[in-house]
Amino acid sequence: HNRFVLAEMATEIEIARHHVDKAVLEHNAGRFTVQDAAMAKWWTTELQKRVVDQCVQLHGGYGYMLEYPVAKAYTDCRVQTIYGGTTEVMKEIIGRSLGV
Repeated sequence: HNRFVLAEMATEIEIARHHVDKAVLEHNAGRFTVQDAAMAKWWTTELQKRVVDQCVQLHGGYGYMLEYPVAKAYTDCRVQTIYGGTTEVMKEIIGRSLGV
């Protein structure tokens, strides 16, 4: 089970890396849109929450002990979905850009 969880996290992180790399290239080329920013912000911050939550689960009770970096990451990651616009705001921006 742990190996599968780690494989899933590694795959999702790699996909997010490619998405962010594409966003940087688009920004540098002057083609980065508000929709692109909203997609990148929404996806990567929610992924961070999922990955950190899984890491806490993998550490068991130690995942909640502040002496461990995973516990600090757990307490810090939640705010990332709020800074610069909540996940719901990002989805609203994306939805509007799709004409929905």
